[in-house]
Amino acid sequence: MQKIVITFLTGLLLAGSALSSCSPANDKTTILLVTGGHGFDHEPFFAMVHSLGNFNIDTLSQPRANRSLLSDSIDRYDAIVFYDMWQDISFEEKEAFLGLTEKGTGLVFLHHSLVSYQDWDELERIRGGKYYERGYDYPPDRLSGYKHDIVMEVTVTDPSHPVTKGIGDFQILDEGYSNIGVMPGVNPLLTTDHPDCSDIIAWEHTYNNSRVVYILPGHDNHAWSDSIYRSILSNAIKWSVGEPGN
Repeated sequence: MQKIVITFLTGLLLAGSALSSCSPANDKTTILLVTGGHGFDHEPFFAMVHSLGNFNIDTLSQPRANRSLLSDSIDRYDAIVFYDMWQDISFEEKEAFLGLTEKGTGLVFLHHSLVSYQDWDELERIRGGKYYERGYDYPPDRLSGYKHDIVMEVTVTDPSHPVTKGIGDFQILDEGYSNIGVMPGVNPLLTTDHPDCSDIIAWEHTYNNSRVVYILPGHDNHAWSDSIYRSILSNAIKWSVGEPGN
């Protein structure tokens, strides 16, 4: 009997040790970063993303990223961060995308991802807004615009929100988008009064069971190297997956 008890306790200790050794990886939020369809300076961008926090990060470029939506492997991701500007998406991929929102996958959209899927109206509702691109069936007064290297004075409109908590008003040099569409019902997080940019430049809302954030700044290293921008993006990811305190 004594030998059986000792063996049993030894097994428990070994199992506990194995769980303990695995726990650091299990504690990390797992992110899929989606790129493609728009050029960017890879090295500083990826360095910025990997500096954000306690995240496991995989990267897929389009169209491979959309094909991954049809695989069970997509279920391993707590959040998807979109830095793509892509137009081609199949019916099956749209359905899989919508399935992510039913599961509650966190969705964070950055900068030019606002231009993606001009012909998929539902994405405007998922994302909370849209950049109306030339070459599509929009009236001239509906078209959006852009201007590089503008200095935006940014106001934090919801300082109590986990994405912006502890962050004061700030200034950023970046590309601005004008005349974008912002869906009614989103919660504005950041605004600017720059004449070459729409006033709301970051927002959050929920779609089905997903928490969604859009952040307009992020064109190049002027934004990526900014500590405030990094904090906002890190907070957005954490909030989208419902990390403790978020």
